[in-house]
Amino acid sequence: MALFGKKKDEPVQPVSRPTTVNADDIWNTPVRKKETVSIKESKFDDTKTETVEGVVSVDPEQLKKNMAELDKYVEERDAKAPVTYHDFDTNPVKQDEVTKAQDSFEKDYAVSHKAFVESHQEDISVANLEEIDDKLRVMIEEHNNKLHELENMDYNFNTVGDDEVQQKLADLPYALKEEEYEHYNDIKGVTASQDEIDKLGSIDHSNDPDNIGEVTAEQLAQATDAFEKERAAMGKK
Repeated sequence: MALFGKKKDEPVQPVSRPTTVNADDIWNTPVRKKETVSIKESKFDDTKTETVEGVVSVDPEQLKKNMAELDKYVEERDAKAPVTYHDFDTNPVKQDEVTKAQDSFEKDYAVSHKAFVESHQEDISVANLEEIDDKLRVMIEEHNNKLHELENMDYNFNTVGDDEVQQKLADLPYALKEEEYEHYNDIKGVTASQDEIDKLGSIDHSNDPDNIGEVTAEQLAQATDAFEKERAAMGKK
């Protein structure tokens, strides 16, 4: 494209430069005069001799003349047109070159954009609303039928009456009455006199330790809390 192409070198046009003024000439730099002086840094030090430079005063008439020259220089500088980068552009780009470059860029962009769209295009079928409604209706009907089936399911549970329960309990081997046991009445045939019973003696357990430790309120609270947690866990199961 012409925008990025290298053009032929053209002769550089000379640019007028503003004349400058030497500051030393304007201000008439004062002349420094060397002098020898004696210096003591403190009253305890020895005197040292050093050479220093002194400044000669400026003539007031010469200063006025220099100031007038400075004002004239400032006026001439401000009267000149400001210098921009266009003054140094020896090979400017013309408007027709910019237009051609923009047209070429837009053509290349159109081709690249079309290729990108075609490479990412996918076939998407349009959904039919009537088919969606039919499928939803079938799903809802299947769900309702399943709920109705669960609510009316017969688990074949048989009801047992109280008479049958009592009969079953009576038929158990350990469900006999006391008088029905074989050796129930034999204990009545054993007799003993009070003297014989007294000979057996007796043991007084009134002063025996019960070996039951004292439970504090804190231990009772901990045991109660553990019991409640265990009962809550069994309830969740």
